[in-house]
This record gives sequence, C-alpha cells and structure tokens, in this order.
Amino acid sequence: MLLEGKKALVTGSRRGIGRGIATLFADHGADIGINDVERDEAAEDTLEMIGDRGRRATWHQADISKRDEVERMFDEFNQAHGGIDILVNNAVATRDKPFLEIEEEDWDFETGVALKAYFMCSQRAARDMAARERGGRIVCISSVHAFRAWPGDTIYGICKAGLVRMVKSMALDLKGRNINANCIAPGYIDSRLLPPGQEPLRGGPGYADNAKPWIPCDRGGTPEDIAKAALFLCSDLGDYVNGECITVDGGFLVGGTPED
Repeated sequence: MLLEGKKALVTGSRRGIGRGIATLFADHGADIGINDVERDEAAEDTLEMIGDRGRRATWHQADISKRDEVERMFDEFNQAHGGIDILVNNAVATRDKPFLEIEEEDWDFETGVALKAYFMCSQRAARDMAARERGGRIVCISSVHAFRAWPGDTIYGICKAGLVRMVKSMALDLKGRNINANCIAPGYIDSRLLPPGQEPLRGGPGYADNAKPWIPCDRGGTPEDIAKAALFLCSDLGDYVNGECITVDGGFLVGGTPED
C-alpha cells in the first residue's frame, strides 16, 4: 500500500496506459480522479475497476487543452477529494504527417493536448500542492520518440522531448516545496485503440509484436509496465528522483532499431 490515503488525478485515463496507472495506484491505496474527453463504456469500466478495489473514483470530463476546462477539472477534483497529492499527465493526441505536409491546425491540435495541456495541468497541480504545504508528485508520460525520430512523428516527437525538458525546470523552480516532477518514456506498448473499424493508434494490436525483434526484453510492453514506474516515482520509493526521465522500453533504445 505505497500510496495509502493519497489523492491522484490521471489525465487521459479511461483506457490504456492511463487506466493501468489508475488501477495500480488504487491497488496501493489511492483514490483516483479519472479524466478524458468523453465518458464511454471504457470510462465506466475504469471507474468500476477502481471501485472494485475499494477506492473512490471520480469522473472529470474535460478538454485539457483549454485553460478554463483545466481549472474546472481541478476545482471539481479538489472539492471531491479535499486536495491533490499526485498528478499523472497521460493524455495524448496524434496527427502523424510528413514534415512538408504538416498544417498549422495539426500543430495546434497536437501540441495543445500533448504539451500545452501538460504544462497547464502541472502548473495548477503544483500551485495547489504548494498551497497545502504537503508536497506532491507530478509525472508526465513522454515517449522514446523524445530521443529518436521516426518518419511522420515531427509534432509528436517535439511534444515528448519538450516534456523531458519541462520537468527539469519544474524540479528546479519548485525547489523547497517537496514537489517532485519526472517523466516516463514508454517504448512499444500494447495499449490504446481508436474506435472499432478504424486504423490502430500507437499501441494498437500487433504494434509491440512488430517491434519485438529489436527489444532486448523480447516482448512488447504493457500498461502495467508503465504503471509500475509511475508507482515508484509517486511513492516514497522515488523520493530522491527529481527532474528525470525514466525510459521503460524493454531496452529498445539501447539495441537495434526497426527498419522504417
């Protein structure tokens, strides 16, 4: 029970990596705020999973690329839980295109969710944590795309690299407030899917299996693999880790790379 009594908000958590983090945190004693842009069957399943673990789960529907919705989400979370101890920024939006085909609207859409929103949520969480004088933990889900380029991943890679840099400034500027800020960079993870009938997003079926020959651990990752790293960073076990990025990729980046 590494998070007994803690209150954690996880963005983009109705399924995939976010769900894995939320449910593992609940296993370890935390009450959870679930956020996403829509409340569907997957969201209901996640809320039920947390309730089944004996923890409180609250729903916070919001488009976190918009400041007013971020503020409303945190107000609702604080009212429901009495304050925030942990924020995990996990929401994602992708529009992979070759560099010469990227439109301004593509840039604004993806950076709005995958970078700007992480900044706004982190800032609000840190302000609330500082005001309560109890400290806290902030984790941003980055990616191996922060460290290596793939065709068509310009915006996504920039966002994920930006998060690695952002937590370093957060760690420094929040000195003395007992608020640790860190990143996790997942590799190939079987996690997220678009609605049935559409092409798989990063993390769709077979996504990690296709990369298996280049992963020293000889398997694709799971949401639980990322959740375990988040649990470490958000518990007392990670007290002395601050401003860092933990790569959880089964050794992918240290070995070979798949043919593009």
